[in-house]
Amino acid sequence: MKLTPLLLVAAATRILGTPIDDRNVPSITDPNFIGRILDAHWYWRRIHCAQDLQWDHKLAEKALHAVSECTQKPKHEHAGSNLSSVGPTPKAYEKWLEMCRTIVHGWYEEEGKYPYHDPTYDDAWAHFTQLVWRDSSRVGCAVVHCPDHVDWPGRLYCLYENVGNVVNDGEYQKNVWGKVCGDPGHDRAGTPVNQLKH
Repeated sequence: MKLTPLLLVAAATRILGTPIDDRNVPSITDPNFIGRILDAHWYWRRIHCAQDLQWDHKLAEKALHAVSECTQKPKHEHAGSNLSSVGPTPKAYEKWLEMCRTIVHGWYEEEGKYPYHDPTYDDAWAHFTQLVWRDSSRVGCAVVHCPDHVDWPGRLYCLYENVGNVVNDGEYQKNVWGKVCGDPGHDRAGTPVNQLKH
């Protein structure tokens, strides 16, 4: 049987676009996954005087649909989003949860690059600015285990409403404040801060 080029492309897309059915990967309804995501956001947003985020299941579904395409290279599909990926993938459920928490905390590491004196958009700090964007009030995230032959198969994708990184005049000054509200010292459940950052 000879396949036409169009069928070959469709077959290749189907192979790349299917996440591995890995029971260790948390679902978008898993309360442990949701808690880790919200706690990591909560901590950094409090320091920058941003409102607490609420979990939005529709955003999580949208994130899952987009990240489940498992493209060869990770790619953002939507404005107002943060995407990170790892390889190799974690081997246990708790490791997947830890990966997600670590990724969100890692987005904050871009804060040191952000020019508070001349606030603008740049890829070098866009994860950080979306993370603490004051006008965002909801988040929905999804994590998938893409086939191991793609680049960085462990992928976490978060979508936000209202979207951040709006480049209109004055938006960065209004939405990305410095560390003026102080370190809460713990997460929403009372876990000491020294256990959050590591």
